[in-house]
Amino acid sequence: MSGDQLSAAAAVATYQTVTLTELQGLFDQVEFDLKDVLERELRVSDSLNSAESEFNAARARLKAMGVLVPAQEVKSNNTVAAVSVETSNYPRYAVPTVPTDGDFDQLVRLAEARLDLLGIDLTRDPLQQVLPSGQIARSLRSYAEEHGDISWDKTDWTVVLVAGALATLLDIILVRIPRDSTFLGNKQAGSPLTKWLQDKDRARDVHARFFKGFEKLAKVPFDAPTTKATEGLVSGMRPATHRLQSLGHDPALGFLAGVADLMQGTGTYIDKAGQLIQVATDYDPVDLITALITQTRHLLSDVYTPAGLQPPLFSLLQLGQIDSPFALGPSGVRVPWTDVARYMYTNGYDLRHFFTAGITPGVVSAVIRGYWLLKSYATCGSAAQRKLEHAKLTSMLLLGHTLATSGTLLKTGLLFGMNPAALNYNQILAMAPATIAWVAEATARDHRITQALDKEWDLLLTESEGRS
Repeated sequence: MSGDQLSAAAAVATYQTVTLTELQGLFDQVEFDLKDVLERELRVSDSLNSAESEFNAARARLKAMGVLVPAQEVKSNNTVAAVSVETSNYPRYAVPTVPTDGDFDQLVRLAEARLDLLGIDLTRDPLQQVLPSGQIARSLRSYAEEHGDISWDKTDWTVVLVAGALATLLDIILVRIPRDSTFLGNKQAGSPLTKWLQDKDRARDVHARFFKGFEKLAKVPFDAPTTKATEGLVSGMRPATHRLQSLGHDPALGFLAGVADLMQGTGTYIDKAGQLIQVATDYDPVDLITALITQTRHLLSDVYTPAGLQPPLFSLLQLGQIDSPFALGPSGVRVPWTDVARYMYTNGYDLRHFFTAGITPGVVSAVIRGYWLLKSYATCGSAAQRKLEHAKLTSMLLLGHTLATSGTLLKTGLLFGMNPAALNYNQILAMAPATIAWVAEATARDHRITQALDKEWDLLLTESEGRS
């Protein structure tokens, strides 16, 4: 049902509520008047009975004294007393208009005109302006039981704000930037956790123990280390950036572009100018299963190398030479995202730092989801009730991630002097699923409520047709 239809229905429902209230008041007044008339008639009857008793006693005394008393006249049944009835020109009771035809549009116009005369603001929910607070509370409870309560209380707001603030604090203290570096003349300390993950000795041991064996088993056609190795087709290619420029090395895109390259015997790269280039190689194409296995092995073999792998979808930042807000040199000239991505990757922004950055969205999710479950258990909420109210959880998560994302932007701009390596890429990516989940859940909830309303309307129409 559209918004206009809902507004019209609300106006009609309010008008009918007001009319029923007026009719109830009218019936109460009529009942009061009838009771008053009956009470007066009873008093008159009692007075007449008392007077008649006194007259009878007086007649008896007169007869005892020998006084002739005339016999009491008995009125004939045919005698009718003339009663003067004055008819008032004005009705005693104001009966509200009750339309009887089935023209809904006319009913809407009548309802809006009547409500306007009563001073009811039709731009707001008119029912809440006329119904008693107790009835509204009962209706809201019934609505919450059927569709779930997604309203926020003070505790909800506090938890979301705390989650966003805590995530920002950890982003500043623990995530920081990948490694100790000097940016535009300012020394900046790197992340202690990323430093531990990227420790050369530890990385060498992990690589030798778990992944080195994959190097010989996972040769791929998209691993050219230099521009020369691509016969000059991919500019800006060097050993320190060749994985970033190769879509096959992206942990997410690799299972599309990398697998496709393996099946075609090609290499897909992004050059320094932000152009997508596919290079033919002498590798033999393989089938899909072999390509998937080889792709997985190759990515694992590169995780703990000194340069590491780029974060998921990070390679796409190089496409198109899109302007960025960052300047990487003392001149202050802003560079495109292609150069920003290369700077970040060559300064330690690899998959391991991406895992470190995951602390921020992880804290937001853990705090809000934990609170959500604890509150549900504390109020004896069922799984079905939590499902009905899932839209509230998604909205809380969206706001929490929005606060954390705002925090990482402030951290980058204010605390790290616009060093792009301070951006929490993991937190920025987390905004996408949080937004999608919120939109999807809100849409699904609206659909469920609309279906329930349509069902109620159909039921009312069926009952109305049955009565007519």
